[in-house]
Amino acid sequence: MNEQLSAAVIRRFLRDESVLVQAEDTVDSTNAVLKAAVRNGDITAPCLLAANAQTAGRGRLGRAFVSPAGTGLYMSLFYPLSQSAEPGGVTILAAVAACRAIEDMTGAQPKIKWVNDLFLRGKKICGILAEGVAGGVIVGVGVNVLPPPGGFPKEAAIAGAIGQSLDRSELAGRIGAYLLAGLRRPGDASVIAAYRARMPLVGREITYVSAGKEKHARVTGVADDGGLMVEGDDGPQTLRTGEVTLGSQSFAGLE
Repeated sequence: MNEQLSAAVIRRFLRDESVLVQAEDTVDSTNAVLKAAVRNGDITAPCLLAANAQTAGRGRLGRAFVSPAGTGLYMSLFYPLSQSAEPGGVTILAAVAACRAIEDMTGAQPKIKWVNDLFLRGKKICGILAEGVAGGVIVGVGVNVLPPPGGFPKEAAIAGAIGQSLDRSELAGRIGAYLLAGLRRPGDASVIAAYRARMPLVGREITYVSAGKEKHARVTGVADDGGLMVEGDDGPQTLRTGEVTLGSQSFAGLE
């Protein structure tokens, strides 16, 4: 899979001529590029940026996101809003959008690990980073389409890939189209319903960290705002930030 990303193909599947589309070979971070453009006043309308590779890709909590050339899709969408968006809700929308696009193109059915990772065959194939900015929101999506030559680095042992060649420009357009549809219909109940259907942690025992302490709980559901409802050491509560793991420290059950 070595085709170059095509802004024209992305735009065709995006189905929205009002969106500025850019396709680049290499950037430091698609989110960072758009953040700088927004800050400088260079873009004020919706803009989708896709890259063949990132030299400084990052995920939640400042973690590095491995972004090798030619094997993945790295994209960000800026969407203007009257006020900064709540990143948590946009993250949920992006997870559903990426799942739907992958399902459309492959028939595979990724699962969502709360709150922002997509898993397939027990491996992470997609990460999402949504950031509120002055005047709107930027949501980044990184999808591992094929494993890089020589495999993923040891520090990314949980990483996997869709595992089949795809037109990455089409994938970017489809993800963007689903994102735009959701951003234009805030509060659409079908989004959280789709998220719940793809998030298989309900009923499972998890470990999470609260106030610096490791806690154990059973997942009881997903709230309408995407919070993870649990019952455990501290009684019933709803988690809205943080990381969760299964008791085995593995998400191999997310097939």
